Amino acid sequence: MDATYHRHDISDHAWELLEPHLPGQKGQWGGIARDNRRFINGVFWILRTGAPWRDLPPDYGSWNNTHRRFIRWRDKGIWENLLDILIDDPDYEWLMIDATHVKVHHDATGARGGTQDAGQTKGGSIPRYTWPWMRMVIRSESLLQKVPDEAENLIEGLPASNLLADRGYDTNSIIDLCEKNDTCPVIPPKKNRTVQRNYDKDLYRERHLVENAFEKLKRWRGIATRYAKNTASFLAAVHIRCLALWLHIS
Repeated sequence: MDATYHRHDISDHAWELLEPHLPGQKGQWGGIARDNRRFINGVFWILRTGAPWRDLPPDYGSWNNTHRRFIRWRDKGIWENLLDILIDDPDYEWLMIDATHVKVHHDATGARGGTQDAGQTKGGSIPRYTWPWMRMVIRSESLLQKVPDEAENLIEGLPASNLLADRGYDTNSIIDLCEKNDTCPVIPPKKNRTVQRNYDKDLYRERHLVENAFEKLKRWRGIATRYAKNTASFLAAVHIRCLALWLHIS
């Protein structure tokens, strides 16, 4: 096979960080997995290119076995657990929260029980998908459809010194929760507020980091456009992309 297929495979250094935490290790229940690295490279290739599973290059193994294994790891929470293990010392000085939209390909429709977690634009012709909220720029937490109605569920209990968000998050519930958590809200006040609240404009400029995170996440075509019928599969893809970013994989 042309070596260009493998130009984004994980490096030896990244593999050294991942390997000890993967299933199929000696001493664990079940068989010993001898192709975890090839499997992960195959999943990364699918999500980076946005290609159908059936188009997986044979160097990465059988496409159907790779897909079934991806589903098993998704259902067992392995992808998300890898994030929890490897990103074990988050910096809660700044907490950033934002949302974006992802186009849903028509292949993502038709799931059992109806299309999952996808809305329609005002024009009614283009599906819309609300991005997972991000904690600390790189941590995905849950899929939400309303902005910012449930934002407080994500920031409650986090001991952040500052919360950076745009004007859309200037709600009484979020401001009150910041006061409860002893967090300084770095949020521009809405123009219709009777009393205009002061905020740190210099610090607010750092909010571009969360926009940069969205840009990096969407470099993988499987993230920029949703092809998965199931919400769980798309969220697993986000976990995988965040994991790749942590491993410095573009």
